[in-house]
Amino acid sequence: MRRKHNKLRYVLSISLLISFCFIFKNYQTVHAQFVYDQPTLFPKGLTFSDYFIKGTASPNNAITDRTSVNGDSIQITSPANGQKGYVWSNQDSKNYFNLNEKQTLSMWVFLGNDETPGDGLTFVLQNSGLDAAAKAKNGTTASGQTMGTWGTDDDYTSSSSPQGVAAKAIQNSWALEFDTYENVLNSGASMFNNGSIDKAFNGNSSFDSLLNINSGYSHIAYNYPAEADTYVQHSDYSATTGIINLPTKTFWYSMLHSGLRSTPDNNKSSSLKLSNGMWHHLTFSYQPPTDGSTTGHLSYVFDDKVLAADDSVTAVKQPVSESNIPIDTSEFYKNSKQQFSSNEGKVLWGFTGSTGSNAARNMVEFESIPSLVEGSADANIYDDSQASKELSSTDNTIYNGDNVRLVYNIKRDSGENDWTGINATINLPSDINYTGGKIVYNDNTTEDISASDLSSGTLVKSIKDLLKTNDPSGATITLNGVANSSTPETDNEIASTTADFSGSDLIKDVDLQGFTIKATTMKLTPDNITLDIGSKSSIDANATVSYLDTSIPLDNSKITAHYKINDNSEKTQSLTSGTDGKLSISVARTDLNDGDNTVTVYVTDTDGNRSSPVTYTINKPTKVPTRIDADSDMYFKTINVSNQKQIVKRSGSWKVNVIDNGDPSNWKLSASAIQDPSSPKLDGDLLYVDNNGISKSILDGSAIQIADKSDFPANFISDGSTYQVANTWNDNDGILLETNSDVKSGNYKYDVTWDLTDSL
Repeated sequence: MRRKHNKLRYVLSISLLISFCFIFKNYQTVHAQFVYDQPTLFPKGLTFSDYFIKGTASPNNAITDRTSVNGDSIQITSPANGQKGYVWSNQDSKNYFNLNEKQTLSMWVFLGNDETPGDGLTFVLQNSGLDAAAKAKNGTTASGQTMGTWGTDDDYTSSSSPQGVAAKAIQNSWALEFDTYENVLNSGASMFNNGSIDKAFNGNSSFDSLLNINSGYSHIAYNYPAEADTYVQHSDYSATTGIINLPTKTFWYSMLHSGLRSTPDNNKSSSLKLSNGMWHHLTFSYQPPTDGSTTGHLSYVFDDKVLAADDSVTAVKQPVSESNIPIDTSEFYKNSKQQFSSNEGKVLWGFTGSTGSNAARNMVEFESIPSLVEGSADANIYDDSQASKELSSTDNTIYNGDNVRLVYNIKRDSGENDWTGINATINLPSDINYTGGKIVYNDNTTEDISASDLSSGTLVKSIKDLLKTNDPSGATITLNGVANSSTPETDNEIASTTADFSGSDLIKDVDLQGFTIKATTMKLTPDNITLDIGSKSSIDANATVSYLDTSIPLDNSKITAHYKINDNSEKTQSLTSGTDGKLSISVARTDLNDGDNTVTVYVTDTDGNRSSPVTYTINKPTKVPTRIDADSDMYFKTINVSNQKQIVKRSGSWKVNVIDNGDPSNWKLSASAIQDPSSPKLDGDLLYVDNNGISKSILDGSAIQIADKSDFPANFISDGSTYQVANTWNDNDGILLETNSDVKSGNYKYDVTWDLTDSL
């Protein structure tokens, strides 16, 4: 008895030791897994009110009222085991996805910061309803590898089939998964405790078992959850529990991962890590089917920008994108249980997530709801000193002193609501001296932007509401400045900048590309940048060329001057031979406008060197323009009606004068006339008869030249500037009236247009 008693105590001692070790190990694992209880930093998102709604599937652990200073975040799963979360667009608040219209969705997702997270999120388009969820064979909601969306692999018997797995998925759906857990069980035996069939089997974990994603397990992929073709059946033999332990054929499934991405676009040798403490930005763009087709196309960009969820995390961008994914819209109307009819062309959209034995906090913050407001934004930069060149990824260079122009366009495109409450926050590129700008709306209203508005490096500006049914529906923001490199003797790389347009129902971000301010190795020193042409026919803009490196010898024959007068096209001029670097550009009076003009000059040489531009201001004195001075009312003589055609002469003095401003240009005067609408119609014609007796009608828009400065009689020019056109006519020429034989008595009126053309 004593030996038995000692043996029993020995067994119990071992049992207690094993139990203690297990508890300790489990505690340590949980403690290391969840780094964040919740993010401390949030991106800017929309305040949603009731635009989203928790799914009615139960249990649903999603939390939809997590409000931060930057908007409302939605928590799909908390960092706990066995979580299930479903959040859908609320059609009662006009939030849905329209398969028949162009759509853009943008949001931020947070997938935890864990070494062994589970299981991830799925973005889902579905037409099954608010109770949509992956289900187990007993009708309860499923977790683990289903992520709340995919079919459930919980039947290992011979009755199992791909159709049976698909039937337990969300019906009438398409999903894009952000999978953070490796589901790689790859044999029938691995489904069971100790490799033997156990009645406590609750589902397999094998959907990722055929993937080859190196040492990483995070991946992004898509497919149709309710299609049998999404699931691939495998079979194996497992032992049964009992006395004989006969092998029994068992069935398990892998999943087809369309568009599988397990590495970032910018580093194909690196494994994608989704649970890394980042808020990842996600944008979907959808193009509807063309006529006669049921296939739309969806594109997505993941990690086009990132935000650390905690100050201690270094932001790591892992961009992943795919374009023109075919979406068969008929898939949303296969199951008879439908939220919308095919005639409506709508589906619900949202996120699901679940956790199994591993967990992570999964969250979403939204930027746009296309059914409410759909908008667009773009940004471009132009170098106006280089013929208004638009900078691109292949040509992104400007020079110090160049005039640059930043242009941001925003537009409301579609949706149920106006785009209201828009605040623009435009981060400005460095090394530019900003001189001001303007907002131009498409209803032709404008707002000026002062240089002081741009002095802090960020423009913060309220934008008018962009309207659904009236203008303005769009705006163009133009900012002007001059490149002013902080390192003019070396190339200066200027980073890209972001502009944010945040409204009540839509947030749009756009990046302005970075650029390079090239080193300026030559110098152009003007003699005088303020000039006045006075009465001269031309004026010279003079300067001296030199190299910043004074050891480089000057050779005028290798140097070319480039200049532009006002906004006209660029011209070039070679320097005269020699080594003095002297430059003289002759500007003709006829190339200048009245008042102030600008002439912008820079030089290049045959070795690729270039100077910064120099701008001259040339004043051309303003004169009174050539103009017409004519009486408002002039008359013809009264005649007796007869049965014959008659010429009616002018009555009294007629004044038709041209006042010349003294420019050497030549003017010509023409006349045309119409019968005044208030006058009875005259049976006749209004003529111009020249001094050779040739008659031409000036009626009904026929413009006839009646005077020319080049051959105008000098004796009819008063004070050297007043050309008395009507005084050159005698009784039988000039403007006369002709009546036909059937003319009736009455008072008649004509409206005459004098057309003065002043040209070289």
